[in-house]
Amino acid sequence: MKIGSLALALALSGAVGCSQEAPPAPNDAASTPPAAAAPTAAKQVQPPIGDAMFSIDPGSFRTCDAVDGAITSTAKWDVASKQVAEVSIYVVDAKGERKLWLNGGPSGQSTTGNWVFPDTKFQLVERDGGKSLAELTVKAIPCE
Repeated sequence: MKIGSLALALALSGAVGCSQEAPPAPNDAASTPPAAAAPTAAKQVQPPIGDAMFSIDPGSFRTCDAVDGAITSTAKWDVASKQVAEVSIYVVDAKGERKLWLNGGPSGQSTTGNWVFPDTKFQLVERDGGKSLAELTVKAIPCE
């Protein structure tokens, strides 16, 4: 009987431990506005391209929320106002390796796989001529 009580006490302490982990999430949520500001900042075009738009969502993520250190992101672009017929989006990893991710029309969106790591850079380039239109870097926020 004492073993059963001990097991129950251990199980309840584990449940209490889990429930104690839940309250920091709202506290983290209270501190989320800076984190939320990071994705908004990521949606700002670097460098500015006038009324054209390029965004990555999310533009930042908490490392503890990542699966195997990576996340899935969605790129959205609209450069029709710049009279751009087609774009290419390149991905530059933290090592500086640049790879073509996709080619598309003057506006659109596409979602990555689970391969966006901290400091992954997205470059929006005019397909004809290779002129750089914008670039954004996904940032990681450490978990505390």
